[in-house]
Order: sequence, then structure tokens, then C-alpha cells
Amino acid sequence: MSLFDKQKCAEIVFRINQLTPESSAAWGKMNVGEMLCHCADGIKMATGERAVRDKSNFLFRTIVKPLVIYVLPMPKGAPTADEINPAKSGTKPSEFEADRRALLEAVENFCALPETHAWSNHAAFGKLSRRQWGLIAHKHIDHHLKQFGV
Repeated sequence: MSLFDKQKCAEIVFRINQLTPESSAAWGKMNVGEMLCHCADGIKMATGERAVRDKSNFLFRTIVKPLVIYVLPMPKGAPTADEINPAKSGTKPSEFEADRRALLEAVENFCALPETHAWSNHAAFGKLSRRQWGLIAHKHIDHHLKQFGV
């Protein structure tokens, strides 16, 4: 499932709009505002709007990357890059509706990028193709929306 699939993108947008300030996590440490900011930062990492250090290594680029993108569900509690972690140097939540709008705008901008867009490296997996970014972006946001029950 790819975020570039118009139907899947519309489903993600619908689910984001089901969140409320009272939405609580079934697992993990983030609150709903932090999750919105984290997901927006993740999209901005892909598009190059948010710089992250490339901490990939041979194991993650060759073995873990294809497993996470194509085979396994997104693992609960997996570490994330400091630059997209709101508890570290990621975007801090402000007001719920503003944070939701920021994620919706990031998703819309991501989906509108041309085939020729120069994608940034993933912090853990290194270089990803447009297709791989579409798959992992959908998987990542889907994972966090499930975390918050939508």
C-alpha cells in the first residue's frame, strides 16, 4: 500500500481527520499531538524539507530495509531519528488543529511531488526510490493511526 495510491491517500486523510485531542495511544510514549508532528516530520524527511543525519549501515540498507518496506509490519517501539522525534529535536506539538493541518499539508505535498523529485535519504535505510518512499510513508502513518485507534 502506497501513499501515492489516491484511494490509500484518501483513507489516510480520512483517518487523520478522525483523531481528536483526546485520542490516546494503545502503546508507546507519544501523545496524539506528538504523533501528528512526528508523522509530518517523517514525510518532510522524505521530501527533503527536514534534514536528518544518515545513520544507515550495511545491515539496515541491505537486510532490514526490504523487510520493513515489503514484508514485516512496522515494529512497535522501534527507535526513530532524533530529528523526527518530538521528545528530542523533532517538531514539538503546539495546538491540535494546527498540528493536524501540518500533517495533512505534508501528506498532500508528498503526494503531489513529480516522478522526477529528488528524494532524500531515510535516516536508517539510506537511499529510497519514489516507490519505496510511497510504501514506507503509508506504512509509517498507518502504524501510528492504528496506535491511536483510527
